[in-house]
Amino acid sequence: MKIPARPVSALLLAGALLLLSGCGSSQMSRIDANRALYESWPIDTQQAVLEGRVEPGMTKEMVRMAIGDPTEVTDRSAGNNEDEIWIYRKGGDDVVDPGMGMGGSGLSMGGSLGGLGVSTGRGMGTSIGTGLGSGVNLGMGGMSGPMPARTPVEEREIVFQDGVVLRADPEPK
Repeated sequence: MKIPARPVSALLLAGALLLLSGCGSSQMSRIDANRALYESWPIDTQQAVLEGRVEPGMTKEMVRMAIGDPTEVTDRSAGNNEDEIWIYRKGGDDVVDPGMGMGGSGLSMGGSLGGLGVSTGRGMGTSIGTGLGSGVNLGMGGMSGPMPARTPVEEREIVFQDGVVLRADPEPK
């Protein structure tokens, strides 16, 4: 059986789709939703969009298809030109790190008849006890629960001039 010849772009696209098929990427859903527009672009632009790359000379539609909608859009005048800046932010989310925590510290004074103890703090505690008898214990230890943390904020700018990419920050790693 003979396989019919296909255009080179279709073969390249099929190969790239096969490589990325396990990812379930949002690029693919954006490309699928705009298939005719995507296929009208040059092969190197199609490849950049498929890989989520932004390059100088791309249009806003190409950038949207490659990396999605920006977090923020601002305008800036530069000489006779009006630049539009798309800002993409990731991170800054609250997460719980189950491995972080600090034990409390304690001081107890007492003897054989026991005493009264007080503990304060979350994660770091202090306890004080009194009682009859003699003896002083000072120690650190104990357990605490997960500690909240914040993921670092990553920001990327894409500058458009006259509707095409003039400059694009590299994607944060």
